[in-house]
Amino acid sequence: MPLDIRLLNLGSDSAERDITVGLAEYFYQNSTYQKFFNSDKTILVGSRGAGKSAIFKYMAAAEARKGNLIIELSPEEYSYEMLSQHLRSEREGSWGKQSSYSVAWQYLLYSLVFKKIAEEKRGLLLGAQKDVYNYVVNNLNSQDLNTIGILFEYLKRLEQIKVGSHESFQKTRELQALYSLDEIKDLQPSLEVILKKTRIKIFIDELDKGWDNSEDAKYFLAGLFQASQKLNRISPNLRVYISIRQELFDNIPQIYEDAQKIREDVEVIRWGKAELLELIGLRIAHCFPELMSQNGLRRWNSIFTSAISSQSMNSVDYIIDRTQHRPRELLQFCKLCLEYYCEGKRVEEDSIFAAEEVYSEQKTKDLASEYRFKYPFLLDLFEVFRGRKDTFDKEDLEYLLLAIVCGELDTDRAAEWVQEMDYLELKKLLWHIGFLKAKVPQHMRNAATSHGAFLGHYELPTINLENVECFCVHPAFHGFLSLKDSKQC
Repeated sequence: MPLDIRLLNLGSDSAERDITVGLAEYFYQNSTYQKFFNSDKTILVGSRGAGKSAIFKYMAAAEARKGNLIIELSPEEYSYEMLSQHLRSEREGSWGKQSSYSVAWQYLLYSLVFKKIAEEKRGLLLGAQKDVYNYVVNNLNSQDLNTIGILFEYLKRLEQIKVGSHESFQKTRELQALYSLDEIKDLQPSLEVILKKTRIKIFIDELDKGWDNSEDAKYFLAGLFQASQKLNRISPNLRVYISIRQELFDNIPQIYEDAQKIREDVEVIRWGKAELLELIGLRIAHCFPELMSQNGLRRWNSIFTSAISSQSMNSVDYIIDRTQHRPRELLQFCKLCLEYYCEGKRVEEDSIFAAEEVYSEQKTKDLASEYRFKYPFLLDLFEVFRGRKDTFDKEDLEYLLLAIVCGELDTDRAAEWVQEMDYLELKKLLWHIGFLKAKVPQHMRNAATSHGAFLGHYELPTINLENVECFCVHPAFHGFLSLKDSKQC
Protein backbone atom coordinates (compact mmCIF):
# COMPACT_ATOMS: atom_id res chain seq x y z
CA MET A 1 0.00 0.00 0.00
CA PRO A 2 1.57 3.36 -1.04
CA LEU A 3 2.36 5.92 1.61
CA ASP A 4 0.17 8.98 1.98
CA ILE A 5 2.95 11.57 1.70
CA ARG A 6 0.59 14.31 2.83
CA LEU A 7 0.73 12.76 6.33
CA LEU A 8 4.50 13.11 6.57
CA ASN A 9 5.56 15.41 9.42
CA LEU A 10 9.31 16.04 9.57
CA GLY A 11 9.11 17.79 12.93
CA SER A 12 10.18 21.27 13.91
CA ASP A 13 13.38 23.01 12.83
CA SER A 14 13.66 24.16 16.44
CA ALA A 15 14.88 21.72 19.09
CA GLU A 16 13.16 23.73 21.82
CA ARG A 17 9.76 23.09 20.25
CA ASP A 18 10.58 19.56 19.09
CA ILE A 19 12.00 17.92 22.21
CA THR A 20 8.55 17.19 23.69
CA VAL A 21 6.89 16.05 20.46
CA GLY A 22 9.33 13.66 18.83
CA LEU A 23 12.96 14.70 18.96
CA ALA A 24 13.72 12.29 21.80
CA GLU A 25 12.45 9.45 19.58
CA TYR A 26 14.07 10.34 16.25
CA PHE A 27 17.18 12.18 17.41
CA TYR A 28 20.15 10.98 15.35
CA GLN A 29 23.29 10.41 17.38
CA ASN A 30 25.84 11.47 14.78
CA SER A 31 29.60 11.22 15.28
CA THR A 32 29.83 14.68 16.87
CA TYR A 33 27.21 13.77 19.46
CA GLN A 34 28.96 10.49 20.24
CA LYS A 35 32.33 12.20 20.72
CA PHE A 36 30.87 15.03 22.80
CA PHE A 37 28.67 12.82 24.99
CA ASN A 38 31.40 10.25 25.67
CA SER A 39 34.15 12.74 26.49
CA ASP A 40 34.92 15.42 29.06
CA LYS A 41 34.37 18.19 26.52
CA THR A 42 32.01 20.95 27.60
CA ILE A 43 31.97 23.49 24.73
CA LEU A 44 29.97 22.76 21.60
CA VAL A 45 30.75 24.96 18.58
CA GLY A 46 28.81 24.95 15.33
CA SER A 47 27.23 27.07 12.63
CA ARG A 48 23.66 28.27 12.84
CA GLY A 49 21.31 25.34 12.22
CA ALA A 50 24.00 22.70 12.79
CA GLY A 51 22.10 21.06 15.66
CA LYS A 52 23.66 22.53 18.79
CA SER A 53 20.32 23.01 20.54
CA ALA A 54 19.12 19.55 19.53
CA ILE A 55 22.20 17.95 21.07
CA PHE A 56 21.80 19.94 24.29
CA LYS A 57 18.07 19.24 24.55
CA TYR A 58 18.63 15.52 23.98
CA MET A 59 21.50 15.38 26.47
CA ALA A 60 19.50 17.26 29.09
CA ALA A 61 16.54 14.92 28.69
CA ALA A 62 18.83 11.87 28.92
CA GLU A 63 20.50 13.20 32.08
CA ALA A 64 17.14 14.01 33.68
CA ARG A 65 15.99 10.41 33.06
CA LYS A 66 19.04 9.24 35.02
CA GLY A 67 17.90 11.33 37.96
CA ASN A 68 20.60 13.98 37.61
CA LEU A 69 19.82 17.62 38.34
CA ILE A 70 19.45 19.67 35.16
CA ILE A 71 19.66 23.44 34.78
CA GLU A 72 18.90 24.92 31.35
CA LEU A 73 19.40 28.58 30.53
CA SER A 74 17.08 29.56 27.72
CA PRO A 75 17.47 32.39 25.18
CA GLU A 76 14.99 34.53 27.12
CA GLU A 77 17.53 34.71 29.94
CA TYR A 78 19.94 36.90 27.93
CA SER A 79 19.56 40.58 27.25
CA TYR A 80 22.62 42.16 25.73
CA GLU A 81 20.71 45.36 25.08
CA MET A 82 19.87 45.73 28.76
CA LEU A 83 23.51 45.23 29.76
CA SER A 84 24.70 47.87 27.30
CA GLN A 85 22.03 50.37 28.37
CA HIS A 86 22.58 50.08 32.10
CA LEU A 87 26.30 49.41 32.57
CA ARG A 88 28.93 52.04 31.99
CA SER A 89 31.50 51.37 29.30
CA GLU A 90 34.90 50.17 30.35
CA ARG A 91 36.40 53.43 29.05
CA GLU A 92 34.27 55.45 31.48
CA GLY A 93 35.42 53.66 34.58
CA SER A 94 38.34 51.46 33.54
CA TRP A 95 36.78 48.80 35.69
CA GLY A 96 37.91 45.60 33.94
CA LYS A 97 34.68 44.26 32.54
CA GLN A 98 35.89 40.80 31.57
CA SER A 99 36.92 39.87 35.11
CA SER A 100 33.73 41.47 36.42
CA TYR A 101 31.57 39.41 34.06
CA SER A 102 33.53 36.30 34.99
CA VAL A 103 32.90 36.67 38.72
CA ALA A 104 29.25 37.69 38.12
CA TRP A 105 28.74 34.56 36.03
CA GLN A 106 30.33 32.46 38.78
CA TYR A 107 27.95 34.00 41.30
CA LEU A 108 24.97 33.31 39.03
CA LEU A 109 25.96 29.69 38.33
CA TYR A 110 26.56 28.97 42.00
CA SER A 111 23.20 30.57 42.82
CA LEU A 112 21.42 28.39 40.26
CA VAL A 113 23.13 25.27 41.61
CA PHE A 114 22.21 26.10 45.22
CA LYS A 115 18.59 26.85 44.30
CA LYS A 116 18.30 23.60 42.35
CA ILE A 117 19.69 21.56 45.23
CA ALA A 118 17.37 23.28 47.71
CA GLU A 119 14.35 22.63 45.48
CA GLU A 120 14.99 19.01 44.52
CA LYS A 121 17.45 17.47 46.99
CA ARG A 122 16.16 18.54 50.40
CA GLY A 123 17.34 15.23 51.87
CA LEU A 124 20.95 16.22 51.14
CA LEU A 125 20.62 19.43 53.14
CA LEU A 126 20.47 17.95 56.62
CA GLY A 127 23.19 18.48 59.15
CA ALA A 128 26.32 20.24 57.97
CA GLN A 129 24.89 20.93 54.50
CA LYS A 130 21.94 22.91 55.87
CA ASP A 131 23.94 26.10 55.31
CA VAL A 132 23.22 25.79 51.57
CA TYR A 133 19.48 25.71 52.20
CA ASN A 134 19.70 28.64 54.61
CA TYR A 135 21.66 30.66 52.04
CA VAL A 136 18.99 30.07 49.40
CA VAL A 137 16.19 31.05 51.79
CA ASN A 138 17.94 34.15 53.10
CA ASN A 139 19.64 35.43 49.93
CA LEU A 140 18.00 34.03 46.80
CA ASN A 141 14.37 33.25 47.50
CA SER A 142 13.90 36.71 48.94
CA GLN A 143 15.03 38.30 45.66
CA ASP A 144 12.39 38.72 43.01
CA LEU A 145 14.94 38.30 40.21
CA ASN A 146 15.04 36.19 37.09
CA THR A 147 18.29 34.53 36.02
CA ILE A 148 19.75 37.51 34.17
CA GLY A 149 18.63 39.71 37.04
CA ILE A 150 20.86 37.85 39.52
CA LEU A 151 23.88 38.35 37.25
CA PHE A 152 22.97 41.94 36.53
CA GLU A 153 22.65 42.87 40.21
CA TYR A 154 26.08 41.43 40.98
CA LEU A 155 27.60 43.40 38.12
CA LYS A 156 25.99 46.56 39.40
CA ARG A 157 27.48 45.99 42.83
CA LEU A 158 30.94 45.69 41.26
CA GLU A 159 30.42 48.69 39.02
CA GLN A 160 29.22 50.99 41.77
CA ILE A 161 32.38 50.42 43.78
CA LYS A 162 34.85 50.46 40.91
CA VAL A 163 33.69 53.60 39.16
CA GLY A 164 33.06 55.58 42.34
CA SER A 165 34.51 59.03 42.69
CA HIS A 166 37.03 58.20 45.42
CA GLU A 167 39.04 55.30 46.72
CA SER A 168 39.02 54.10 50.31
CA PHE A 169 40.27 51.17 52.31
CA GLN A 170 36.67 50.13 52.97
CA LYS A 171 35.79 50.17 49.28
CA THR A 172 38.86 48.13 48.47
CA ARG A 173 37.82 45.51 51.00
CA GLU A 174 34.27 45.44 49.64
CA LEU A 175 35.55 45.02 46.12
CA GLN A 176 37.92 42.24 47.12
CA ALA A 177 35.07 40.47 48.88
CA LEU A 178 32.96 40.62 45.73
CA TYR A 179 35.76 39.37 43.47
CA SER A 180 36.59 36.61 45.95
CA LEU A 181 32.94 35.53 46.13
CA ASP A 182 33.07 35.68 49.92
CA GLU A 183 29.30 35.06 50.04
CA ILE A 184 29.88 31.71 48.37
CA LYS A 185 33.24 30.67 49.78
CA ASP A 186 31.96 29.30 53.09
CA LEU A 187 29.46 27.09 51.21
CA GLN A 188 32.11 25.35 49.10
CA PRO A 189 32.77 22.46 51.53
CA SER A 190 29.06 21.69 51.76
CA LEU A 191 28.71 21.82 47.98
CA GLU A 192 31.59 19.40 47.53
CA VAL A 193 29.98 16.94 49.96
CA ILE A 194 26.65 17.21 48.10
CA LEU A 195 28.38 16.65 44.75
CA LYS A 196 29.69 13.31 45.99
CA LYS A 197 26.08 12.13 46.09
CA THR A 198 24.52 13.81 43.07
CA ARG A 199 25.35 14.99 39.56
CA ILE A 200 24.43 18.45 38.31
CA LYS A 201 24.48 19.45 34.62
CA ILE A 202 24.10 23.05 33.46
CA PHE A 203 23.31 23.66 29.77
CA ILE A 204 23.79 27.18 28.43
CA ASP A 205 22.52 27.47 24.87
CA GLU A 206 21.73 29.97 22.09
CA LEU A 207 24.07 32.69 23.30
CA ASP A 208 23.68 34.41 19.91
CA LYS A 209 20.01 35.15 20.62
CA GLY A 210 19.72 38.95 20.63
CA TRP A 211 23.43 39.32 19.89
CA ASP A 212 24.35 42.94 19.19
CA ASN A 213 28.15 42.77 18.83
CA SER A 214 28.57 45.33 21.61
CA GLU A 215 31.43 45.65 24.08
CA ASP A 216 29.24 44.19 26.80
CA ALA A 217 28.10 41.26 24.67
CA LYS A 218 31.68 40.22 24.02
CA TYR A 219 32.71 40.56 27.68
CA PHE A 220 29.52 38.76 28.69
CA LEU A 221 30.51 35.68 26.68
CA ALA A 222 34.21 35.80 27.52
CA GLY A 223 33.32 36.03 31.22
CA LEU A 224 31.00 33.05 30.89
CA PHE A 225 33.76 30.93 29.40
CA GLN A 226 36.11 31.81 32.26
CA ALA A 227 33.46 31.15 34.89
CA SER A 228 32.46 27.79 33.44
CA GLN A 229 36.08 26.64 33.41
CA LYS A 230 36.34 27.43 37.12
CA LEU A 231 33.14 25.62 38.08
CA ASN A 232 34.10 22.60 36.01
CA ARG A 233 37.19 22.16 38.16
CA ILE A 234 35.18 21.78 41.39
CA SER A 235 34.00 18.21 40.85
CA PRO A 236 33.48 15.75 37.98
CA ASN A 237 29.85 15.62 39.09
CA LEU A 238 29.30 19.30 38.27
CA ARG A 239 29.48 20.24 34.61
CA VAL A 240 28.69 23.48 32.79
CA TYR A 241 28.09 22.94 29.05
CA ILE A 242 28.11 25.85 26.61
CA SER A 243 27.06 25.94 22.97
CA ILE A 244 28.14 28.83 20.79
CA ARG A 245 27.94 29.72 17.13
CA GLN A 246 31.16 29.18 15.20
CA GLU A 247 31.27 32.76 13.94
CA LEU A 248 31.07 34.22 17.45
CA PHE A 249 33.61 31.78 18.85
CA ASP A 250 36.10 32.62 16.10
CA ASN A 251 35.69 36.38 16.21
CA ILE A 252 35.37 37.47 19.82
CA PRO A 253 38.93 38.47 20.71
CA GLN A 254 38.47 37.83 24.40
CA ILE A 255 37.52 34.20 23.72
CA TYR A 256 40.07 33.75 20.97
CA GLU A 257 42.88 34.85 23.28
CA ASP A 258 41.96 32.03 25.65
CA ALA A 259 41.46 29.50 22.85
CA GLN A 260 44.66 27.62 23.72
CA LYS A 261 43.42 27.08 27.28
CA ILE A 262 40.02 25.73 26.26
CA ARG A 263 40.78 23.93 23.00
CA GLU A 264 40.72 20.51 24.61
CA ASP A 265 37.21 21.26 25.89
CA VAL A 266 35.82 22.15 22.43
CA GLU A 267 33.91 19.91 20.04
CA VAL A 268 32.98 21.32 16.61
CA ILE A 269 29.80 20.00 14.97
CA ARG A 270 30.32 18.54 11.52
CA TRP A 271 27.86 16.60 9.41
CA GLY A 272 28.59 14.23 6.53
CA LYS A 273 26.10 13.40 3.79
CA ALA A 274 25.49 9.89 5.10
CA GLU A 275 24.66 11.29 8.55
CA LEU A 276 22.23 13.84 7.12
CA LEU A 277 20.51 11.06 5.20
CA GLU A 278 20.16 9.04 8.40
CA LEU A 279 18.76 12.07 10.22
CA ILE A 280 16.01 12.66 7.68
CA GLY A 281 15.42 8.91 7.38
CA LEU A 282 14.73 8.60 11.11
CA ARG A 283 12.10 11.34 10.88
CA ILE A 284 10.45 9.64 7.92
CA ALA A 285 10.38 6.30 9.75
CA HIS A 286 9.00 7.96 12.88
CA CYS A 287 6.01 9.06 10.82
CA PHE A 288 5.75 5.80 8.84
CA PRO A 289 6.79 2.95 11.20
CA GLU A 290 6.47 0.41 8.37
CA LEU A 291 9.75 1.84 7.01
CA MET A 292 11.63 1.26 10.27
CA SER A 293 13.40 -1.84 8.92
CA GLN A 294 14.60 0.01 5.80
CA ASN A 295 17.92 1.86 5.52
CA GLY A 296 18.15 5.64 5.15
CA LEU A 297 18.26 5.65 1.34
CA ARG A 298 15.21 3.40 1.02
CA ARG A 299 13.30 5.59 3.42
CA TRP A 300 14.27 8.64 1.36
CA ASN A 301 13.29 6.99 -1.92
CA SER A 302 9.89 6.08 -0.49
CA ILE A 303 9.13 9.81 -0.26
CA PHE A 304 11.26 11.47 -2.97
CA THR A 305 11.91 10.48 -6.56
CA SER A 306 15.22 8.63 -6.52
CA ALA A 307 16.82 10.63 -9.35
CA ILE A 308 16.80 14.12 -10.81
CA SER A 309 17.00 12.96 -14.40
CA SER A 310 17.53 16.41 -15.89
CA GLN A 311 20.65 16.80 -13.72
CA SER A 312 21.80 13.16 -13.93
CA MET A 313 22.13 12.82 -10.16
CA ASN A 314 20.40 11.28 -7.17
CA SER A 315 17.73 13.40 -5.54
CA VAL A 316 19.29 13.03 -2.10
CA ASP A 317 22.63 14.36 -3.43
CA TYR A 318 20.87 17.16 -5.29
CA ILE A 319 19.05 18.41 -2.19
CA ILE A 320 21.91 17.95 0.31
CA ASP A 321 24.28 19.71 -2.12
CA ARG A 322 22.06 22.77 -1.76
CA THR A 323 22.73 22.92 1.97
CA GLN A 324 25.91 23.67 3.90
CA HIS A 325 25.46 20.30 5.58
CA ARG A 326 23.33 21.71 8.35
CA PRO A 327 20.27 19.74 9.53
CA ARG A 328 18.03 22.82 9.72
CA GLU A 329 18.66 23.63 6.04
CA LEU A 330 17.91 20.05 4.98
CA LEU A 331 14.66 20.07 6.93
CA GLN A 332 13.80 23.49 5.52
CA PHE A 333 14.26 22.33 1.91
CA CYS A 334 12.45 19.02 2.41
CA LYS A 335 9.47 20.71 4.05
CA LEU A 336 9.20 23.09 1.12
CA CYS A 337 9.22 20.09 -1.21
CA LEU A 338 6.28 18.65 0.72
CA GLU A 339 4.43 21.95 0.44
CA TYR A 340 4.76 21.80 -3.37
CA TYR A 341 3.86 18.10 -3.55
CA CYS A 342 0.57 17.62 -5.36
CA GLU A 343 -0.17 13.93 -5.81
CA GLY A 344 1.48 10.70 -6.82
CA LYS A 345 3.63 8.08 -5.18
CA ARG A 346 6.58 10.38 -4.53
CA VAL A 347 7.74 13.98 -4.51
CA GLU A 348 8.85 14.49 -8.11
CA GLU A 349 11.31 16.82 -9.85
CA ASP A 350 8.85 19.62 -10.48
CA SER A 351 8.02 19.87 -6.76
CA ILE A 352 11.73 19.87 -5.87
CA PHE A 353 12.50 22.62 -8.40
CA ALA A 354 9.56 24.73 -7.23
CA ALA A 355 10.71 24.36 -3.62
CA GLU A 356 14.26 25.25 -4.61
CA GLU A 357 13.22 28.69 -5.86
CA VAL A 358 11.82 29.57 -2.45
CA TYR A 359 14.60 27.84 -0.54
CA SER A 360 17.32 29.65 -2.51
CA GLU A 361 15.98 33.04 -1.51
CA GLN A 362 15.59 31.99 2.13
CA LYS A 363 19.08 30.50 2.28
CA THR A 364 20.74 33.56 0.68
CA LYS A 365 19.05 35.91 3.13
CA ASP A 366 19.78 33.60 6.05
CA LEU A 367 23.49 33.57 5.22
CA ALA A 368 23.58 37.37 5.06
CA SER A 369 21.77 37.55 8.39
CA GLU A 370 24.14 35.06 10.01
CA TYR A 371 27.13 37.35 9.43
CA ARG A 372 25.31 40.67 9.66
CA PHE A 373 27.40 42.08 12.51
CA LYS A 374 30.85 41.39 11.17
CA TYR A 375 29.92 41.85 7.49
CA PRO A 376 26.76 44.00 7.29
CA PHE A 377 24.71 44.14 4.09
CA LEU A 378 26.18 40.97 2.58
CA LEU A 379 23.16 40.78 0.29
CA ASP A 380 24.43 43.90 -1.49
CA LEU A 381 27.72 42.09 -2.14
CA PHE A 382 25.95 38.96 -3.35
CA GLU A 383 23.99 41.08 -5.84
CA VAL A 384 27.21 41.69 -7.81
CA PHE A 385 27.03 38.02 -8.87
CA ARG A 386 23.42 38.26 -10.09
CA GLY A 387 22.96 36.93 -13.62
CA ARG A 388 26.62 35.91 -13.98
CA LYS A 389 27.88 32.42 -14.69
CA ASP A 390 28.00 30.02 -11.75
CA THR A 391 31.61 28.91 -12.30
CA PHE A 392 34.83 30.95 -12.44
CA ASP A 393 38.39 30.09 -13.17
CA LYS A 394 40.85 31.61 -10.72
CA GLU A 395 41.83 34.54 -12.96
CA ASP A 396 38.24 35.55 -13.77
CA LEU A 397 37.17 35.35 -10.13
CA GLU A 398 40.08 37.41 -8.89
CA TYR A 399 39.50 40.04 -11.59
CA LEU A 400 35.85 40.29 -10.50
CA LEU A 401 36.82 40.57 -6.83
CA LEU A 402 39.44 43.20 -7.64
CA ALA A 403 36.79 45.27 -9.43
CA ILE A 404 34.58 44.93 -6.33
CA VAL A 405 37.16 46.08 -3.77
CA CYS A 406 38.28 48.93 -6.05
CA GLY A 407 34.71 50.21 -6.26
CA GLU A 408 34.30 49.63 -9.99
CA LEU A 409 31.32 47.40 -9.22
CA ASP A 410 28.67 48.80 -6.90
CA THR A 411 28.20 46.95 -3.62
CA ASP A 412 25.91 49.66 -2.23
CA ARG A 413 25.81 49.58 1.60
CA ALA A 414 28.47 46.87 1.86
CA ALA A 415 31.02 49.14 0.17
CA GLU A 416 32.06 50.62 3.51
CA TRP A 417 33.85 47.45 4.57
CA VAL A 418 34.29 45.70 1.20
CA GLN A 419 36.48 48.48 -0.19
CA GLU A 420 38.71 48.24 2.87
CA MET A 421 39.61 44.64 1.95
CA ASP A 422 42.23 43.13 -0.32
CA TYR A 423 40.67 41.09 -3.14
CA LEU A 424 42.33 37.90 -1.83
CA GLU A 425 40.84 38.61 1.60
CA LEU A 426 37.44 38.89 -0.05
CA LYS A 427 37.94 35.57 -1.81
CA LYS A 428 38.82 33.94 1.50
CA LEU A 429 35.75 35.49 3.13
CA LEU A 430 33.34 34.24 0.45
CA TRP A 431 34.90 30.79 0.71
CA HIS A 432 34.81 30.76 4.51
CA ILE A 433 31.11 31.68 4.78
CA GLY A 434 30.20 29.09 2.17
CA PHE A 435 29.20 31.35 -0.71
CA LEU A 436 31.99 29.95 -2.89
CA LYS A 437 33.05 26.33 -3.34
CA ALA A 438 36.46 25.24 -4.59
CA LYS A 439 37.34 22.57 -7.12
CA VAL A 440 39.77 20.14 -5.54
CA PRO A 441 41.77 17.25 -7.03
CA GLN A 442 40.36 13.75 -6.75
CA HIS A 443 43.00 12.61 -4.25
CA MET A 444 41.90 15.30 -1.76
CA ARG A 445 38.29 14.16 -1.65
CA ASN A 446 37.05 11.65 0.89
CA ALA A 447 34.31 9.06 0.61
CA ALA A 448 31.65 11.49 1.83
CA THR A 449 32.42 14.03 -0.90
CA SER A 450 33.77 11.86 -3.72
CA HIS A 451 30.84 12.43 -6.10
CA GLY A 452 31.50 16.18 -6.44
CA ALA A 453 34.54 18.09 -7.60
CA PHE A 454 33.56 21.31 -5.79
CA LEU A 455 33.81 21.36 -2.01
CA GLY A 456 32.87 23.99 0.56
CA HIS A 457 34.73 25.19 3.62
CA TYR A 458 32.40 23.07 5.77
CA GLU A 459 33.62 19.97 3.87
CA LEU A 460 37.33 20.71 3.57
CA PRO A 461 38.34 23.65 5.81
CA THR A 462 42.10 23.16 5.47
CA ILE A 463 42.48 23.74 1.73
CA ASN A 464 45.00 26.32 0.44
CA LEU A 465 42.90 28.59 -1.79
CA GLU A 466 45.94 29.80 -3.73
CA ASN A 467 46.29 26.29 -5.16
CA VAL A 468 42.70 26.22 -6.41
CA GLU A 469 42.23 26.94 -10.12
CA CYS A 470 38.43 26.87 -10.30
CA PHE A 471 35.54 28.04 -8.12
CA CYS A 472 31.76 27.96 -8.24
CA VAL A 473 29.02 29.79 -6.39
CA HIS A 474 27.33 27.41 -3.97
CA PRO A 475 24.28 25.82 -5.66
CA ALA A 476 22.02 27.05 -2.84
CA PHE A 477 22.28 30.59 -4.22
CA HIS A 478 21.85 29.88 -7.93
CA GLY A 479 18.09 30.22 -8.05
CA PHE A 480 17.82 33.48 -6.15
CA LEU A 481 20.72 35.12 -8.01
CA SER A 482 19.63 33.79 -11.43
CA LEU A 483 23.09 32.36 -12.14
CA LYS A 484 23.77 30.84 -15.52
CA ASP A 485 24.76 27.21 -15.73
CA SER A 486 28.20 26.96 -17.29
CA LYS A 487 30.59 24.15 -18.08
CA GLN A 488 32.99 23.36 -15.29
CA CYS A 489 36.44 24.88 -15.81
